[in-house]
Amino acid sequence: MKLVELTRQAGDGHADVVAAVGPLEDAEADTYATALLHLIEQHADPDFSVGTTPVESTSGATAEPPAGPAELLRAVLSGDEGRREGEHDLPQPDPRP
Repeated sequence: MKLVELTRQAGDGHADVVAAVGPLEDAEADTYATALLHLIEQHADPDFSVGTTPVESTSGATAEPPAGPAELLRAVLSGDEGRREGEHDLPQPDPRP
């Protein structure tokens, strides 16, 4: 199992986790992280990075991602100080379930 972490490099060189998703099965976490990284490389602040961290679940259960990669990044960008809703150029979420 892995946790997907979205981090932002701070001015002091320290990376702060701004969002985490999981725990997910390894393959699902890798797929989610890859999609999130792809969005960041195309549309977002270069101070962002994505990584996965191995974790253990006491129950052995995994979680469902609370949002898709685009929705997660959109929420993080929308919450940034000095940014207004709509200032980022990300694709809209797929309306299909």
